[in-house]
Amino acid sequence: MQGLQIRTPANGGSYKITTETSKNGSEDQEMLTPPSTPARAKLSDQFPFSRRSLDAARSHVSKLDFTPDLSKAQLLGEGVWSKVYSVPALPTQSQHGRPLTPPSTPHKSSFASPQQYAIKTASRSDAAAVFQAEAQILTHVQSYDSSSDFVVPFLGLCTGTSSPSLVFQCADAGTLETLLESSSDLPLSSVLDLFLHTLQQLTYGLYFLHKTTNTIHADIKPANILLSSTSSSLPTARYADFSTSFVAHTTPSSHSGGGTYSFMAPEQLSRDSELSTPTYASDIYSLGITLLSLLCGGNPFASLLNNGFRLREAVKMGDAMSWAMQEPAYETRVEQLQKLWQERGGQGNILSLVACALRKKREDRADAGAWCRKVDAAVAKLSKAETVGLGIRC
Repeated sequence: MQGLQIRTPANGGSYKITTETSKNGSEDQEMLTPPSTPARAKLSDQFPFSRRSLDAARSHVSKLDFTPDLSKAQLLGEGVWSKVYSVPALPTQSQHGRPLTPPSTPHKSSFASPQQYAIKTASRSDAAAVFQAEAQILTHVQSYDSSSDFVVPFLGLCTGTSSPSLVFQCADAGTLETLLESSSDLPLSSVLDLFLHTLQQLTYGLYFLHKTTNTIHADIKPANILLSSTSSSLPTARYADFSTSFVAHTTPSSHSGGGTYSFMAPEQLSRDSELSTPTYASDIYSLGITLLSLLCGGNPFASLLNNGFRLREAVKMGDAMSWAMQEPAYETRVEQLQKLWQERGGQGNILSLVACALRKKREDRADAGAWCRKVDAAVAKLSKAETVGLGIRC
């Protein structure tokens, strides 16, 4: 890619993204004219959105009538509303003696039945409405084919306790957050494999959420992307934690719009409610920050995480790339990955694969479909051996 360059000023100033001008005087528009839409994009034609699908989800949430036994469960993580535990098995019968048979995952799932289950329990008394809303949005998302390729499968809402619990298949390889934190110990070739593999999976996953299910996730970050082991050395990355998610063109719940400052789009910190409400474009930006973090090996705003005011002001600037490249370790790692990328046949700057999602103005960002096409085109230019090695299911 010739139009996008990451430049370092001679005086040591911050990195900036610039567009070169072609010989006829017009700006390079490569990112705005991607190649043809990949075959998976036709999913939106097969499953056109209807408000009725969300209404149906409200009445079709699977109910599991049992009380989770968490006495020997392993704590996997916790958030504002919940704690998540891993349990080895579900009870075979409900509290009333009826056989307990959680609903099956979508029929085209490529994942076997789990050996472990994840139980998400409420950690606050006011979480009931949040859990019910999450169960509804997950039921809506799972009504579409291929959902289990992109979203951790939801099995049902536990009704056997006073406080609600959600049951999921357990992702056995941790989160993207733990992976990127430990990625500095991996060979650079493995880091590049992981980045390209995860880049394709998550951009396709976001395309599925946006274009097929009309769902806005509203809290994309490494901690909300779960990993499952596969027969290859590369894990499967899928979206999780839909507690703030909602269907576009509907009124968000009162708890929607939350998120993590360092992964928010600049407009989400506006006092204007129309701008601060999550959109498809803010999801794009959050995924861009997430993938930039994987490239760098840490949060682009690492130096500001202990200062809330400075962090918010930096996010508002909409220049995450500059902040990231001010970290010497991040700059060195990206330079090394860039060299390896080019040795493998990659063209242009590897940062360009996320830069299209990190434009400050939301109307300037690529949508999920355009981003998928851009990534596909870039990966296709690698040698055949390298592409097969990624293990991408496209």
